Amino acid sequence: MSDRATAFDRMMNPWAYDADGNLTAQARAQEAARTQINSTSASGGGGGGGGGGGFNADPNALTTAGNNSDQIHARLNTDGRGADEATAKVSTALANWSTGKAAAGAAGTWDQCVAALGGTIGQTSQALRATATNYRQNESAVQHDLGA
Repeated sequence: MSDRATAFDRMMNPWAYDADGNLTAQARAQEAARTQINSTSASGGGGGGGGGGGFNADPNALTTAGNNSDQIHARLNTDGRGADEATAKVSTALANWSTGKAAAGAAGTWDQCVAALGGTIGQTSQALRATATNYRQNESAVQHDLGA
């Protein structure tokens, strides 16, 4: 078990642990990536392009991630609203009961969450593509300045 496996972390990130309290495969992979990034920073790595064995950015991967994020955003707007009709029927049918009012409240809260998540995903898509563009422009400028 990693140093991350504290009771607080298990409470805040239950998705990261299996029934035995061990990190899931996905969480272990994220932990390994975090360790690699931290090790690169600590060893004086960092920095962009192809220099001295530090951090490298792949603008094509960033663009692909932005496009994938757009697809998730589009699906969220349809799949995220899949229960709206059924919830509206329950709310209407049980309007005089606390269950109907609770269903209506839950649907409203859910719609707000879906809208907020959609906004975040949209911003992430734009940021990924903008970052890819910036890397390409900077790399081109460096190549130009070096006369390559």
